[in-house]
Amino acid sequence: MSSNPVARRRPTHRKGRPTLTRESVGRAALDFLDHHGPAELTMRSLAADLGVSPRALYNYVEDRRDLLTVAAELFESEWRPPELESGRWRESLRSYCRALRAHYRSHPGMTTLALTENITMARHPTMLRNVDALIGFFEAVGLSLQDAYRACMETIRLVAGFVELQDIVHDRPPAHVNPADLAQLPPPWLRPKGPEDPEEPKGSGSSSASEGSEDSEPVGDLPHLARLGELELDSPDTLFAFSLDILVEGIAARTARPGE
Repeated sequence: MSSNPVARRRPTHRKGRPTLTRESVGRAALDFLDHHGPAELTMRSLAADLGVSPRALYNYVEDRRDLLTVAAELFESEWRPPELESGRWRESLRSYCRALRAHYRSHPGMTTLALTENITMARHPTMLRNVDALIGFFEAVGLSLQDAYRACMETIRLVAGFVELQDIVHDRPPAHVNPADLAQLPPPWLRPKGPEDPEEPKGSGSSSASEGSEDSEPVGDLPHLARLGELELDSPDTLFAFSLDILVEGIAARTARPGE
């Protein structure tokens, strides 16, 4: 038997197929979510994607929940934030948020899936260190420990929420969203229903289709929404920059009122 460690390394492929490991199965789940909705990720669908039997996956993960846990931990372990500098904290925080946004966009839907499936991603040591560093950054900026924790959580919520509610619709429009609607201001769902709009099918579950509901009453004048049509449509990047301005200026105002 050879004493060379390389000679004992497990082959990456066997019979033309990739060799499975717990990590590679979790990686495959992340890759699957890049192209499919969360509901489509099952042990059977992932096995088909890998070209193996579903039974083969159970050698590495206990069930779908365990599979999602591995995928979530991989997702969090890959986050390598830029250095936070309290001396230039405004731009440092903006850079941090832009990098975090890019990380979340690399695997769209992972955050929502982890929440809906009650997967605790923060258990990974890398995630814990990153959160601890962000709290320390806000303390160095001048916030109390309690406010530093609040600011840390608000930063994560802002970025994750923006990606899951705004970016994901533009990056990967759902089947029920017409991409042309994303280029309109105001969007169709912020305009009163006109006679040219198609009727909601019966049984669609839409409250606007229910007789006697509040939504069926005349809307009346909407002067501010009407004026939006005169404006230039914001890109997701412009909207994100605006959100960061609100975050940064809010933190700056809080540091000016220590102890509250």
